[in-house]
Amino acid sequence: MGAQADQVREDILNRVLNRTLLPGDRIDEQDLRDRHELSGTPIREALIALETAGVIERRPRGGARVSSLDLEGLMKMIEVLAEAEGSVAYLAARRINSVQAETLTNSARACLDFANGQADPGSNYYDLNLNFHRALIDAAGNEFMEQAVLQTANRLIAYLTARHALPGEHLRSANDHVAICEAVLNSSGDRARSLMIEHVTFSDRIALDIMNAMKETVR
Repeated sequence: MGAQADQVREDILNRVLNRTLLPGDRIDEQDLRDRHELSGTPIREALIALETAGVIERRPRGGARVSSLDLEGLMKMIEVLAEAEGSVAYLAARRINSVQAETLTNSARACLDFANGQADPGSNYYDLNLNFHRALIDAAGNEFMEQAVLQTANRLIAYLTARHALPGEHLRSANDHVAICEAVLNSSGDRARSLMIEHVTFSDRIALDIMNAMKETVR
């Protein structure tokens, strides 16, 4: 994929992350061409890449739309993500090296600093959270497990960012990261897995809060 297609892909991803585009929203290809001053080819390349990643869905005669789930589908996808992330944490506890341990520790600390209002200006929790989970994936050393996590997480991007916007979520998440980090560094694989599954999983009530918050987002 070329630089122009990358530009379009990043634009769409950023709009999903900041909830300008919500699950089910149509991707306006003409708007993309106009704003980026590009032909249809890089637009199509970007959409194909995002569809492959699971971020968008392309429907016959319906165009491209941000991937969406109903409540039952959301809960089932979260179960899949929790199990996959739990396995990553378990493997990380068995395989992490000293360099990876430092990266994981720093990423957990950065999340906690943000939650406590001590983050660097311009930082955002979504990226800090992503850094922590990527550090675990790196330590797990299993590219197939990485694919399983990313394929699921990509379909949940909008929902996960909405969850991070709920009151108290940053501190809950950051404290979980510290506990998971400690378990991994102590080579406690079973505990790391259990903590991660609990970290990712949420209740029906939280799922409804997420969906209601997304409905209230002003487009």
